[in-house]
Amino acid sequence: MKRKTLALIVLLAVAPLTAWPAEPLGTYLYEQLKNPAYNKTFKALFKGQKIEPWLKDYLKSSNGVDSPSEMREVGGKTYEFYNVCEPHNCGGSNIYVFFESGGAQAWALFTKDNESPRFFGNPNAEIQQALKAVQ
Repeated sequence: MKRKTLALIVLLAVAPLTAWPAEPLGTYLYEQLKNPAYNKTFKALFKGQKIEPWLKDYLKSSNGVDSPSEMREVGGKTYEFYNVCEPHNCGGSNIYVFFESGGAQAWALFTKDNESPRFFGNPNAEIQQALKAVQ
């Protein structure tokens, strides 16, 4: 009887870990930027702009702290949302990005402690509001 009880306890303890598959995470920006369309659109946001050294480095080496992407609705359209922060300074320096599906268009908000937020890609008022809401 004790063996059956122990086996049941072990089964019940392990079952929640294996019974339901985990919800898949979204892609990370550094992964998505391997797609030429996304890479071109993302880099175009910053062309000719003065940007922080860590962001410049991220454009070359993907050295940042990425969060999994999410789908966000803005003005009745669905966009891919990405967030990357500066290594060792996630509370102080971030880039938030919306992409149209397929990477044809993108908009970004850069935030840094004690500085005014900066938009890239000339987002309309709805996109600006949505980007501000995620920071």
